[in-house]
Amino acid sequence: MAATTLLTSDQFLAMPEELDQDSTGIRQELICGEVISVPPPAHQHDIIRGNILQSLIAYVLANPSVGMKVLPDIAFVISGSSIFVPDVNVVAIERLSELVQKYVPGAPDLAIEVVSPNDTVIRLKEKIDSYLANGSRSVWIVFPKARSVMVYTRESVRELKGDQSITDPLLPGFSIPVAAFFELT
Repeated sequence: MAATTLLTSDQFLAMPEELDQDSTGIRQELICGEVISVPPPAHQHDIIRGNILQSLIAYVLANPSVGMKVLPDIAFVISGSSIFVPDVNVVAIERLSELVQKYVPGAPDLAIEVVSPNDTVIRLKEKIDSYLANGSRSVWIVFPKARSVMVYTRESVRELKGDQSITDPLLPGFSIPVAAFFELT
């Protein structure tokens, strides 16, 4: 088995963009120095991500004083060896106001990852640890098959399912049953 060459974030950012046969950019992340190609998400994945986006966007629009922005598919330079593109992220508006580059430095305040069939436990753990070590206040890992959400903070881990409401100290007053994320209609 050949050894994988590990890259720094700077080396990864200097690489030319890879294109598929249709000349569409291939989404890639750098996880602990390893380049990982991320296949396009399945239909169910996009619906779940859309449900999460919709609920969080409605919250920040109704609560502008929290000073947060909800965005999908923004790349974050998490560390010198990791660049992630969370499915959904919540970031303080002031961090985005002067952004002129393609990538946001540091971790999002809240990172949300919807688990895909190609995700491995090891890579998810590396991402969770890296998010929390580099500035995220919480990380939500959404499991479509189990219809559950694991909420990670530096202090705790909790699993929520069904009618249990997901809340987050970053979003005062935000509360929605986890089941709402998994509605496919």
